[in-house]
Amino acid sequence: MEKKNVEIYFKAIGQYGIVAQEWMLVEECGEMLNAFAKLRRGRASKADILTELADVHIMVEQMACFFGIEEFEAEKERKLARLEERLNK
Repeated sequence: MEKKNVEIYFKAIGQYGIVAQEWMLVEECGEMLNAFAKLRRGRASKADILTELADVHIMVEQMACFFGIEEFEAEKERKLARLEERLNK
């Protein structure tokens, strides 16, 4: 993860507090889910989906920084390897 992004994430946590940022993650996930539901009904666009995915991605990275970026990256790699293994069976 880029150093600049890490700095921004910790600045946001410092300014708003971790509890507020955890709730922001919840809110952004809800907005993303809503966008996908609307997509299935023809009421959302690809741009809407990409916007919500970006918001969730930013918040997930922020939480990963707070809770432990190294552990997060290791867990992500473990899960990707497991997915690859399943796909190759």
